Amino acid sequence: MLSILVAMSQPSIAVPSVKTSTPSSLKREEVVCSLQDTEGFWWYGGRGTGLCRFDGYETEIFRSDRHNPDLLRSNDLLCIAEQRKGTEIWFGTKEGAYILSKHDYSISPIILRTEQGGNELADKRISCMLPVADGSLWLTYRNQLLHFSAQAELLERFETIWEGKNRSVLSLSFDKDSTLWIGLWNAGVIRMKNEKGRWKMENRQWSDYPASPQEILTADEQKHVLDSVMAQQAPTNDATILSWVRLPSSQYYIGTYHSLYRYDGRQLTLLQGDLDKLRSMAYSECSQVLYLLSKARGICQWKDSTLTVLLDSTQFRHLQLQGDTALLLSEGVGKNMLFHLQSRQLTADTTTADLHPIATAFSTDGKKHLMSLGQEALELPKQTDLVEVYLSTLDFDHALQVQFAYRLNEGETWTELSEGEHIVKLSRLPVGTTCLQVRATDHLGRWCKPTTVLTLMRPARWFESTWLWCVLTVVFFTAFYYLLKRSKKKESEETVDVVAVHQEEQSQETVEEESDKLSVADQEFLDKAASAVADHIMDSNYSVDALASDLCMSRANLHRKLRAITRQTPTDFIRNQRLERAAQLLRTTSYSVNEIADMVGFSYASYFTKCFKEKYGVLPKDY
Repeated sequence: MLSILVAMSQPSIAVPSVKTSTPSSLKREEVVCSLQDTEGFWWYGGRGTGLCRFDGYETEIFRSDRHNPDLLRSNDLLCIAEQRKGTEIWFGTKEGAYILSKHDYSISPIILRTEQGGNELADKRISCMLPVADGSLWLTYRNQLLHFSAQAELLERFETIWEGKNRSVLSLSFDKDSTLWIGLWNAGVIRMKNEKGRWKMENRQWSDYPASPQEILTADEQKHVLDSVMAQQAPTNDATILSWVRLPSSQYYIGTYHSLYRYDGRQLTLLQGDLDKLRSMAYSECSQVLYLLSKARGICQWKDSTLTVLLDSTQFRHLQLQGDTALLLSEGVGKNMLFHLQSRQLTADTTTADLHPIATAFSTDGKKHLMSLGQEALELPKQTDLVEVYLSTLDFDHALQVQFAYRLNEGETWTELSEGEHIVKLSRLPVGTTCLQVRATDHLGRWCKPTTVLTLMRPARWFESTWLWCVLTVVFFTAFYYLLKRSKKKESEETVDVVAVHQEEQSQETVEEESDKLSVADQEFLDKAASAVADHIMDSNYSVDALASDLCMSRANLHRKLRAITRQTPTDFIRNQRLERAAQLLRTTSYSVNEIADMVGFSYASYFTKCFKEKYGVLPKDY
């Protein structure tokens, strides 16, 4: 019964209803700094990482490598800040400070000219950056505290000196009165105030705590105070401090081997027992949550007297809050990872009105480009066949549970992607303007209102232009008209040839009829001419002149007389005599076509075949 009453007296431990997802694309190198910008993107960096931008799915990296060897002098990031109303990211490295413009994602160094003309910040370790509400920014390296304008122009310079020695800056922070507190390495804290537009530095060792809660002790002094309190008010077996954190209200959370305590400056209160070594803790002022690293429970959060287990893992030994977006968890030297904190937990009563799908990047033909700040339209190259649009709701807690759907222009059917899929692939887009509309779900599957994330403008390629199709149409109809006209002309010529053949056949019949009526003298002339040709039938060179000589007459008289008797020219007469002899040989002998062509005086068998078909209507082989 006693054990039951003790258990009931302890604050309850709540199990989270939402599972935190960590996409595989999130880099796991040692992370030093991070922030969530006004757009909702998560920027972070650390040892060797360069500057990284995370949208819940994809990590875009800006660093020097073999493709961009001169982008940064060092890939080791130490601090990040957002400037100019969210249009620029300023970041410091081990060798210089840089500005990234969100309009074109170009990176340029912050230049502070020396008397010799060089850049004072080029090889300096930029340890801290802190933006000011007026758009200016504080930047530090070693013991130098520099105040820059929003245009990266130096406004003021201070040196941080403690007890007569130069001290490097460890941290920068503003309190609610806009007083700047500067923490120094192995030293105290310096306070700066803005008086009539000019900053004034005070050197003072804050040692009168807790009489003045607004003033700050060194870490050693605070630890000394807490050790005294634990020795006086905590149980003897639980008085050793393993970790502690101070709240802006001057209260302290203290972790021991067994329990979590709160100290308000007067009274020590036990909050939670049975925790087994509270190795590390961090407090988020924004969300008013205390994050704990317990050997027994893993990574937990304490809020409203309730302990919630975030990650049941005991492999880590230290945690550090990165802004209000992530915890940096350390296993040991060089073995760190980021754990993104849940920014909200939706319940059945909440709505999805705050979900706003955006396009974070696009790729054309395999080459990826980041979307510029405020970019709503995209003009595609003429030769683009495939466009990929990368989507996100910047809901890092539930990225793998979000589902997207898209359509091109209103009225078309929605195409749904699988959970965790965030890339829209578009091919063969029509020429002109196309609106890409997207909607998304929360982790509970509820859809938000459609949002037009991008207007795609695709110009016509050379073979898709209107004027080209007009030219091709004119060419087509011109060619069609020419072919039609040629076809009609050919039909007309064939008709004329048929009439001519018919007339020739009639003329031949008339000649044959008239040949029956030839005089004895004409018949003797034809027989003599045929005999002369027969005597030279195998001579392919036997010509009209040779025939006229054999008949003892001139070429002209021979032509005139043959035309008068047979209606043939001497050439036709000789060829017909050869063909008639060939026909006789084809009927009475077994010689081949080539042999017979040679025997009747034709030099080429192909020409013989052509002439034979014209005279007899069939090929020699078919005669």
